[in-house]
Amino acid sequence: MIVVTGANGNLGRKIVEELLARVPAEEIGVSVRDANKAQDLKECGVRVRQGNFDDSESLLHSFEQASQVLIVSSNTLEGEEAVRQHQTAIDMAKKAGVGRVLYTSHMGSSATSQFPPCSPMRLQKRF
Repeated sequence: MIVVTGANGNLGRKIVEELLARVPAEEIGVSVRDANKAQDLKECGVRVRQGNFDDSESLLHSFEQASQVLIVSSNTLEGEEAVRQHQTAIDMAKKAGVGRVLYTSHMGSSATSQFPPCSPMRLQKRF
C-alpha cells in the first residue's frame, strides 16, 4: 500500500488523484488531519486514516501495512517545527515497517539553504 500524507491539501490531493489513475484505490491510503474532509476518497475505496505530524501514534496507525509513504511536507513556516514534524513522520514510518519513504521537501531546497527543512542533508542524516 502507498500512503500519502496531507491528502486534503492541494499537492497531496493532486498526488492521490494521479495515483488513482495508475493503481487500484484499495492500494492507496491517506493520512489526513481531518478524515471527514477525505470522505470522497473513502467512497472511492481509498483507505482514510486520521494522522497528524504532531501526534506520533496517529501517524503510526496511518502508516500500518504501508510499503511506501509519501510525506508531503508540512505547511508550517517555522523551520525547527517543520523539521520536528517531518522527523516524527519518518520515525513512525520506520516503526511501522515501511520499506520506502519519499519526501516532497520545500521550494528552494538546497544544501546551503538557511531554512532548515530545505536542507536535504538535515533529514537525510536522520533516516
